[in-house]
Amino acid sequence: KPFDPVLLRARVGACLERKRLHDAQAAQLAAVERERRRADRLLHAILPAEAVAELRERDCVLPRRHERVAVLFADIVGFTSYCEMHPPEEAVSNLQRLSEDFEDLCAVHGLEKVKTVGDGMLAVANLLAPHPDPVLAAVRLGIDLAAASLRNPAAWRIHAGVDFGPVVAGVVGRTKFSFDLWGDTVNTAARLAGFGNAGIHVTESAWREMRGRIQGRSLGPVALKGKRTLEVFRLEPGTGQGSI
Repeated sequence: KPFDPVLLRARVGACLERKRLHDAQAAQLAAVERERRRADRLLHAILPAEAVAELRERDCVLPRRHERVAVLFADIVGFTSYCEMHPPEEAVSNLQRLSEDFEDLCAVHGLEKVKTVGDGMLAVANLLAPHPDPVLAAVRLGIDLAAASLRNPAAWRIHAGVDFGPVVAGVVGRTKFSFDLWGDTVNTAARLAGFGNAGIHVTESAWREMRGRIQGRSLGPVALKGKRTLEVFRLEPGTGQGSI
């Protein structure tokens, strides 16, 4: 059939251009989807799932007061001295291993990892997701974390403190989000984590939640740094799983 070469070239060129534009659009959409998935992974690494859902819906996360929250704060005994005496690669590698153990144990016991700061680790139960036995779960996390730290190549010992009460939770930051907690319950758990040489210490309010189900002894009224005098209980070695 006779055809016009110029018209044929124009039609073929138009088809090729449409194909090029279609491929470029598909590649762009795929790149956008990859970035969206990457952003989702980063958000879930920084924020709890409930906070991510609210951030998507409202473009913000409203600060809230939460009652009956178990707060565990733990850190490593003598970590600063350890860092000064060991190569940085070794110190960071062992800390990374313990941090991964901490995340795994949080999942096992149903706690939400809030953050790590240096060698300090903070987790909560009954905050955004309900927990049937938050204090005992927090204590068992502390016991298992102490056992994991002893198994670590650094053979660390830990301090851990647990308090039970109200906290305020919210997200701060604009370019770098941070989910955090505030309140006396958080401060007391942090102070208890630095109390004594090692071990797990809990407040009276936390002790009442698990009395009769775990072994421990009262240390009597204790004046914690920057805090009021309060009764502190120390868990006995061998309580539950693991060892302190």
